[in-house]
Amino acid sequence: MKTWFDSLSKTLFLYHFSIRSRLILYFLFLVLLPTTIISVTIYNKSADIITRNMNTSIENNFNLVQDNLARRFEAANKSMIALYLNSEFADLISSNRPTDSTGIINELAALSKILENFPSNGTSGSSFVPMLYMLNRPEYTQYNFSRRVFNIDLITLKPWYLSIPAKSDFAVVGLSSLDSRFTLKFARRLFGIRHAQLPYVGLLTIDIPVAEFGTLLEHYKPTPGSKVYIVDRTGTIAISAEPALIGQNIVSQDYYSKLNTTPGSSGNPSTLHSFHHPMGSEDMLVSFKTLENTGWTILSFSPVRELNGELISFRRVMYIVISICMLVSFLMALLLSENISAPIRKFIQSMSHAENGNFNIPIRYRRKDEFSYLFNRYNKLLQQIKALIDKLYVTELRKKEAELQMLQAQINPHFLYNTLDSINWIAINHEIPEISSMVTSLSDFFRYSLSKGRNIIPLRDELRQVESYLQIQQFRFQDRLKYELEETDQALIEECLVVKLSLQPLVENALIHGIQQRRGTGTIRIRVERAQDVLSISVFDDGIGADPARLNLLLTDPHQPGNQSYGIRNVHMRIRQFFGESYGIRYYTNTEDGCGLLAVIRFPVVTTWDEVSEDVNDDRSG
Repeated sequence: MKTWFDSLSKTLFLYHFSIRSRLILYFLFLVLLPTTIISVTIYNKSADIITRNMNTSIENNFNLVQDNLARRFEAANKSMIALYLNSEFADLISSNRPTDSTGIINELAALSKILENFPSNGTSGSSFVPMLYMLNRPEYTQYNFSRRVFNIDLITLKPWYLSIPAKSDFAVVGLSSLDSRFTLKFARRLFGIRHAQLPYVGLLTIDIPVAEFGTLLEHYKPTPGSKVYIVDRTGTIAISAEPALIGQNIVSQDYYSKLNTTPGSSGNPSTLHSFHHPMGSEDMLVSFKTLENTGWTILSFSPVRELNGELISFRRVMYIVISICMLVSFLMALLLSENISAPIRKFIQSMSHAENGNFNIPIRYRRKDEFSYLFNRYNKLLQQIKALIDKLYVTELRKKEAELQMLQAQINPHFLYNTLDSINWIAINHEIPEISSMVTSLSDFFRYSLSKGRNIIPLRDELRQVESYLQIQQFRFQDRLKYELEETDQALIEECLVVKLSLQPLVENALIHGIQQRRGTGTIRIRVERAQDVLSISVFDDGIGADPARLNLLLTDPHQPGNQSYGIRNVHMRIRQFFGESYGIRYYTNTEDGCGLLAVIRFPVVTTWDEVSEDVNDDRSG
C-alpha cells in the first residue's frame, strides 16, 4: 500500500511540494472526491428519475389526447348511426329512386329537412355538420336548393373520397374545409336497410370544426413553451392549438425524417418515442406517437430547458453545495496544514541557527501536543550540545597551553642562557669566532622562541628569531644556503603583532624539503607586505618544489598522511584560532624564481592585544 501511494505521489509530482501544500491537497482530495462522487451519483440518478417521469408525463398526456380523440370520433360515429337508423331517413334512402321530378324534389326536400334538423351538438359537445351524397341522383344538381344533400358524383374524384378504405363502413377522412373553416371530416357508407338486397345508396359525412380540438391539445401541453400537433398520414397538420399552423405540411422539415428512423419507431409505432432536435437557438425534445385507428401522429415539441427545470435547479444547488464544501475544505485544510507546518518551520529555522553555531535560540511552543514534547527534547539537546562545545573548546585551549608550557618547562631559560654564555666566553678565549657566533645565534633563537610564555609577539621578534635560525643553519650548510630578509617598512615591523613561532616552521620546511634536496646553492627569501588590513609574510625558496594543492589539503584535513605536515598544520590552526578562519597559511608555486615553493602567512594588522599588555605588565613588575 505504501509503495502504491508513493508511486501515486510521484506521478502527481507531490514530492516537489512542501508539507503544507501536500496537506492542503490531500485534505481537499479526501473531502472533495467523495463529495463529488456522491453529488454526481445523486445527480445522475435524479436525472434518470426526472427523465423517466417526464417521459411518463408526456406519454400520459398523449394517451389522454388519444382517448379524448377516440371518444370524439366514436361520438361522431354514433351520431351518424343514430341518423342512419332514423326510420324516416332509412325509409327515404331505402326506397326506389323517384321517376319524376316531383318525386325527386320531394325526396331532396325531405332529406334536407332531416339533415337540417339534425342536432348540431353531439354527445361529446362537438358541433356536427352532416352532409349526404346520394347515389344516382343527378337531378339533385339541377334542383340544388339544399346545402346538405348532393349527388355523389360531386365527390367521386375528391382525394379524400378515394382514400376511404373500400371495406370500411366508418372512416376518419381527415382535414377538410367548410365555410372557410378547417374541419375534420368523417364518412359512413349508407345501404338501403329497408331494401331486401341492401344496396349501396350513398355516403354520409359529418364535419367537426378543428378549433374545437385545439383546446384539447393546449390543455395537455407538457410545458408552457411546448407545442403539440396532430398530423395525418400525408404529414399535414390536422389539429393544432395555433390556427395558423393548421393545413401546413411538415414533410419537408428536417425533423420529420427522424420520425421513421428513430430506434424502435418501426417496431411498435403506437408507443412513445423521443429524440432531441435543435430548432433555431432552442434545443427541443421531439416526442411522437402514432394513433392506432387513424394512423395519425401526435407530435410534441418541448424546450429542454423547461423540461429540465427541476434538474437545472438541482444542478445549481449541487454546484453551490460543492463550492461551499470546497471553500470550507480549503479553509479547514489551510488551518490544519498551518497547525502542522508552522511548528516544522520553527524547527527548521532553529536548526539553521544551530547550523551556523548559534545555540542560544530555543524553540518556544505553548501547545501541549507531540510537537511540544519534541521541541522540549530538542531544546535540551541544544543546551547539551552547547555545553559540550564550550567544554571541548576550553579543553582544547587548556591542552594547547599545557603542551606549550610543558615544552617550555623542559628548558630552564636561566640555565640555558648561562650555559650558552659560558660556551661563548670559552670560544672567545680560545679565539674561535665561529663557535661564538653560532652560540650567540642559538641563544637569541631560544630567547625569542620562549618570549616569556607569550603567544602573541611583535613581528620584529619573530623575524629576529627566524634570522637567528637561518644563521645557525648557515653554519651547517655553509655555501649551499643563502637567505635574504627583504627590506620593508620598519614601522610596520615594529607595530604589528603575530603568532609566536609561526614563521620558523615554514623556513625549516623550505630548508629541509626544498633547499636540502636540490643540487648547488639554494636561496630562501622572506618578504613582509601590507594590503589594507591584511599583513602578508611570504617565504620563497628555489628548492625542488612540491604540489601546492596537496600541501593546502594537508593544512585543512588532519586525516591526510604525512608526518612532515604536523608542524605546519599546527601553526595554521593556531593562527586561525587567534585571528579567525580568514587567516592562516597558503602554498603557491614560486613563479618569481621559476622553481621551488611559495608559502604565504596572512595575519590581520593588529597593533594591540590584551595578552601582549599583560606580558608587558609582567615584565615591568618583574
